[in-house]
Amino acid sequence: MASDGSDPYSNSLDRNDTERDLYGVLHISKDADTIAIQQAYRRLTLLYHPDKHTDPRLKQIAMDLFIQVKKAYDIINNPQKRAIYDALGMKGLKEEEWEIISRMKTAREILEEYERLAKEREERRLKQMTNTASSVHSTIDLTDMFNQIQSSNENEEFSPDFKITEFTIEESIDIPITSQDTAMISAVATTRNQHGTGSLTASFRHLLPDLSWFRMDLTCSQRPHLGLRYFRRITQKFHASVATTFSFIGGRRAIATPGFVFSITYQLSHHLTSSLQWKTGRGSFMKGALQYDNQKWAISSAVQLGIVNTFATIDGAYRFPGVCNLRFSLKMFVFGPWIEYGIDRQLTKYTHGSATVAISAKMGVLLRLKFNRGSQVFTIPLPLSKEILPSAIFYATVTPVLAYFILDRFIIQPYIRLEQEREQKRRDDEARENQDERRREAMNAQEVLRSLVEQVKEKEGPQGLLILRAHYGHLTSVMNESSIKMIDVTIPLQTLVKDSTLKIETTVSKSNLTGFYDPCIGDEKSLFIKYSFHSQIHTVTYKDTDPVLLPNRNHLIS
Repeated sequence: MASDGSDPYSNSLDRNDTERDLYGVLHISKDADTIAIQQAYRRLTLLYHPDKHTDPRLKQIAMDLFIQVKKAYDIINNPQKRAIYDALGMKGLKEEEWEIISRMKTAREILEEYERLAKEREERRLKQMTNTASSVHSTIDLTDMFNQIQSSNENEEFSPDFKITEFTIEESIDIPITSQDTAMISAVATTRNQHGTGSLTASFRHLLPDLSWFRMDLTCSQRPHLGLRYFRRITQKFHASVATTFSFIGGRRAIATPGFVFSITYQLSHHLTSSLQWKTGRGSFMKGALQYDNQKWAISSAVQLGIVNTFATIDGAYRFPGVCNLRFSLKMFVFGPWIEYGIDRQLTKYTHGSATVAISAKMGVLLRLKFNRGSQVFTIPLPLSKEILPSAIFYATVTPVLAYFILDRFIIQPYIRLEQEREQKRRDDEARENQDERRREAMNAQEVLRSLVEQVKEKEGPQGLLILRAHYGHLTSVMNESSIKMIDVTIPLQTLVKDSTLKIETTVSKSNLTGFYDPCIGDEKSLFIKYSFHSQIHTVTYKDTDPVLLPNRNHLIS
């Protein structure tokens, strides 16, 4: 059938993967067993076989129908591919997802893994759009404002002094060399209390075949250092890494001071993960942590014992799906407790914002604002008071909430509505284009089937099952045959009759059947059939997703 030596299946369903339901293509139900799948395949390939036609145009149309059935069968008859298709549709069967998703067992696991991969692809796409990753950190000191409020001297003019005490900007770029090798360059510039510093880092990362990787960093700054790190995935649940850093201290004689960090992570259960970290050299410590994560809660606890820094901490987040995440944190240091609470929320499709209030006896009250857009991060710490003042805590808690509601009402929501209107218009235009394409395909299919319908009628004879009239769509009145919201499907239904029986087991929309298309997108659809059996007239109307079985004595017109 493919005389040019090319693969006749290469262009089958690719163009309409998101439109055609494979169960509808095979005319079977979603719970069909292997025998039913194979029987449907044999029947349809025999019906659409291109060798039945001599006209070149009809032969090509029949070839397209034959290929559609063949590809649908190859997927539905394969248990692994079928499980992925049932969970994700054709998008889950793209080649890049196969290696990972094929190891999943349940539909839920398949969906979770695919969503993770989709998120990673979106992050990579955004990173390519911005080309570089950037981070801006700006500390604005507002303590003078609350000091003047606290003094409550009515004779003194209120003129707070706001100061930017720290400003840091970081830019980085990834340069893919090969599929396994990536070079990275990053630069950091910081000014703090009128003193500036900076650094330039060049990195190289190599991916190893066993899901491990190696990374080397060389940083040029006031204190240059060389870093090496190796990560290995020992088992599906057990990961380990080792890193070392050589810091070079200048002077008459350069001295390299090494430091090592060992880390192991073990997944105790589907939701619980443990980790252990040990650092030697300057600032040495040992840290153990537990992390629990499910659909609603994310909780982690850690204990660190070190020469410089010893603390215990518990962090948590409660997710309100589609609304926001509430976060809290309690850290116990030697100097006393450190409390944090805050909220984060998706502001727009690509922008995420958070506000966190931090309270401690050593630091006072601080409000931290953070915004992420793609690979760009903006962090704005706002020290409000050096002491724990109720007024500072109140304003740090209430002001971000009020500011968000104002921005959401007058800026964010109007912007989202505008984007939704644009997206809806794009989808409507795409649906109209797809509808026109599907209509052409259906009419071509009916043209092929028209040449076969007389053979089917001849086999049935006058006493057999003859489809007299059939309409599909929004059937306000089946007598109005000129309605643009319904189509004539008499021919495709008649060709599906075998041994005086018409059986369509699929429970998906009948617009997926060969010779059908959706003439009224968004409207409720039905299938009206008027047929003759044993020279008696029958009529029946099926809902769009109902299976079809003819003849039936209940359809007889009395």
